[in-house]
Amino acid sequence: MKIKTFTLLTVCVLSVGIQNIFAASYDTLPKNVNTIVFKQVIASKIQSKYNSKNEEDTLNLKEEFNSSRLEDISSVIKSYFQELREISPESYNNFSLGEFSADVQADVTAQGLGYGFGLTDHLTVYGSLPIYHIKTDIKFKQSKDSNLAAVQATMRNSNPDTAIGKFVKDLTLQLPNTNAELLQSLVVNYYGYKPIGKWEKDALGDAEVGFIYRLTDFYDRGVSISAGAVLPTGTSDDPDSLQDVSTGDGQYDAFTEVATGISFLDNTFQFDVKGRYTYQFASQKEVRWINDSNLPLSKTKKTVNQKLGNKIDAALTLTYNPLYWLNFNTSLLVTNTSATTYSNVSDAKVRAALESNTESQSRWVRVGFGVSTIEAYKRKQFDMPMDVGVSAQRLLNAKNTASYDRFDIDFKLYF
Repeated sequence: MKIKTFTLLTVCVLSVGIQNIFAASYDTLPKNVNTIVFKQVIASKIQSKYNSKNEEDTLNLKEEFNSSRLEDISSVIKSYFQELREISPESYNNFSLGEFSADVQADVTAQGLGYGFGLTDHLTVYGSLPIYHIKTDIKFKQSKDSNLAAVQATMRNSNPDTAIGKFVKDLTLQLPNTNAELLQSLVVNYYGYKPIGKWEKDALGDAEVGFIYRLTDFYDRGVSISAGAVLPTGTSDDPDSLQDVSTGDGQYDAFTEVATGISFLDNTFQFDVKGRYTYQFASQKEVRWINDSNLPLSKTKKTVNQKLGNKIDAALTLTYNPLYWLNFNTSLLVTNTSATTYSNVSDAKVRAALESNTESQSRWVRVGFGVSTIEAYKRKQFDMPMDVGVSAQRLLNAKNTASYDRFDIDFKLYF
């Protein structure tokens, strides 16, 4: 698993809905009506994740840098350990630079801005743009000392009979004791990564533009279709950072969506179902040429053809409207993303490392309430038609996804 654990984040994915809080999922804006939407998302501190086995696990990392772990970093290092094993199998088996651990935390907040316009009573066009503020903090420490002193004591008694063997012996005897600062220096100065520690950024996410077309005119039920595109306005993954959090995919997406629903008892209860399919187009990305997903250190960067996995999102929502200005709602949200592929990476080991654990799933439950002045505005009891909605989400289960709770506040103004 990469230190860049935060790539597991569906970084507080923003869905800026343009319907009013009493509208069904299939509703559109009335003709010539505008809406402006502001959304605030606050995520709890991110300290754990769901792994590839759907098990919750800590974000903290722990790794022992022994000979078997280190020899795959590069061909030069592999040659060193092969010669070390020839000289002294005991030194090879016991070789360890120590065990290092990293305490990892992340904080994410996000805002979303949206605009919608009713071209007709059946057709609405809209656009939205998220803005993220992200902080990550990684603290390295050495949790187990190296045993270089013991290895060097064994090597002093060895008598290699080749020039390369003598060179490996001398090199081993000169290796310094390791610590967290040395590891940081190795990552920065040898591999060329940015320093690891506290990191922070404000960045745009990927913008979305689209339309909603309502197919029906029934009072208590209906169906709509939507389609649109996601634009690469966010920042994609930085290959020079082990803790960067991308706020965008770096390529265009196209999506289509179907929504349907039905209401009961004069709109006192509503049940809505919504499903979306997103196709993510391939793009050229610069990546580190790693061959081990558990130790993603490489000096080499290459541009590859990356195809992010397509996504399926579904939502089932039940809404209770006890008053004309108040409602309560609960939803089950499901997301599945297939694995990323690299079509022009011929090295099977590198390709497997790059594609490892890139598929993801998540199951959320959301509860919320909303307050609306639209009916009061129609009754001339309020000067401005608007909605305010508050909701909380909890992750029930997931795969390759960071674990956190989130709280959303939605404000919608109509004119």
